[in-house]
Amino acid sequence: MSKSKNITDEILKASHRVELFVRRVEKTIQKAVTYEPDKNIKNDIELIAEFVESQRKVIYETRTALQGFSDGNVENYLDREISATPLSTRTFLCLRSADIRTVRQLLAYKDKHGVDSLLRFRNFGTKSFDEVVNFINAIETI
Repeated sequence: MSKSKNITDEILKASHRVELFVRRVEKTIQKAVTYEPDKNIKNDIELIAEFVESQRKVIYETRTALQGFSDGNVENYLDREISATPLSTRTFLCLRSADIRTVRQLLAYKDKHGVDSLLRFRNFGTKSFDEVVNFINAIETI
């Protein structure tokens, strides 16, 4: 495995982790806005919202910059074991028990059965479901 491929894979993994964090922050912002906070809190929320938007832009620019370099690496990433992805151990174990071992198999399962069918897996709850949906969205945007 070449050094540049390792670096690209690490950047893509990091961008996925940042994207998951950004999505959690966005949900928190949406909840906070619905409670009609006072002016100071509203200003803080607006600052956080600007930060979130800037992080989305960084993720997009990084992925765009890597796109030409990593087209072949995306194919390699699809053959990566689920255990080598940023998914949690619990989610990985649930997918493994359903005989889904690689990212490619996960995407094929989603295409064939639909993403909602993941909830039928033993010990696969809403947190694991959200994690996998976010992961699939990140993979499909690369």
